[in-house]
Amino acid sequence: MSETKLVIKTQTFHPKDGADLLKILGQAKENSLTIKQYGGTYPATLDGAEVMISLDHMKRIVWYDPEEQTLTVEPGLMLEELLKRMEYLNYTLELYGTLPNMTVADAISVGLIGSSGSIAHCLKACQVVQAEGCLVEWTWPDYDQVSENVNGCFPSLQNLVCGLGMVGIITSATLTCIPLHFAQEVSYDCSVYDILERFPEMSESVYTHFHWFPLLNRVVVTKTLPVRIQQSFLQPFWKKWLEMICQGLYWLVNRIGPFLSWYFPSCSRPFSGAQLNLMLMTSAHRTHYCFRPQKFVSVSSYCRGIKWAFPADRLHSVMKEIEVWAEDNTAFCSTPVLISHQTHSKFRHPFLSPQAKDKTCTLWSDWFSTSSINLGYSAPMAEFEAILQNNGGLKCWSAGPIYASPLIGQMYPGYRHWCRVRSALDPCGTFKSAYVEGDLIADSGY
Repeated sequence: MSETKLVIKTQTFHPKDGADLLKILGQAKENSLTIKQYGGTYPATLDGAEVMISLDHMKRIVWYDPEEQTLTVEPGLMLEELLKRMEYLNYTLELYGTLPNMTVADAISVGLIGSSGSIAHCLKACQVVQAEGCLVEWTWPDYDQVSENVNGCFPSLQNLVCGLGMVGIITSATLTCIPLHFAQEVSYDCSVYDILERFPEMSESVYTHFHWFPLLNRVVVTKTLPVRIQQSFLQPFWKKWLEMICQGLYWLVNRIGPFLSWYFPSCSRPFSGAQLNLMLMTSAHRTHYCFRPQKFVSVSSYCRGIKWAFPADRLHSVMKEIEVWAEDNTAFCSTPVLISHQTHSKFRHPFLSPQAKDKTCTLWSDWFSTSSINLGYSAPMAEFEAILQNNGGLKCWSAGPIYASPLIGQMYPGYRHWCRVRSALDPCGTFKSAYVEGDLIADSGY
């Protein structure tokens, strides 16, 4: 007699408001179903849950407080749309650089880090539906509560940010606004040695990021300076068209390069050189003009890469070691690496945050993203990530496929505290993570 395997199909729900969400949660708990929930834009995993909740239909502005300079929004609102609406109020967020256009809920759950600052820096409070069905407002612990939160089970935004959707469902988020301004861009190329010597100076701008081409020992630096809207010098229309043409050619070479370089490693340097020249041509049409300080890309293109955060004082060591690694693995290195610098508040430090120190650098790379040759990438990718980990690096949750590691308790210092609070809030394990492959909770040891 052959065994039959029962296959349970995951049902996906799109609540329109908090009442709808509570109704779905209540029915799921009555039937002892496990739940995964996300904002609707991140490439979520369906395995391991009977119910999937997407918050993409909850996208309204709830409240604006001009005295506190805060804006309360629902979790399904896209970041780009949020900033457009904030412009009508002459405000923006202190979250700069190249950002994936994901929903507010996804940005909070994965702890989105920009080229300067993070979503944690902008977040003031959240309304959260906990596993038992109650609606509670979570805030950051004040100075006196930090030790209580670490040693006890006091739920706060330290658990929710980078919480990967496992501690509660966000129904609204209150964000701190700052006055609207533009950023004037200045781009130039230089050597790696110039970067390492002038890095303290670069970190003083609104944000600085640079595209590093390890095989060429060249870096394209983009610095920005804050400019009032009345004093901004906007990019002419014809310059915008030329920029778009150069950007399109760069995108084409950037996508073709990894495939051809994998089969013909000698092509890696020529492809790197072509991308360097096209990036300089694109930057030439933007230099000295003013733009919004946020530049959005699609979530799919952002998540095709991997992102790591490491202490800023380890930048020299990281670049030196990756340069040596790249010489032995030229087939992977036809595209540039994006490196940014951030400064974080120690009182807004999530338990599962990759921000190891107050000053960090993030590194984003798509060297291991080509799906057709993923099997050949495993060993070199392990060597590459070992370089970052040995220099105090931690993997960011916001990019690339994330797999739960048995060593996670050693990698993230706040993991045990996060597990303790999560288990107190959801002892039955109703919430599973839609952002991570595998089980994030250890059976014991926390």
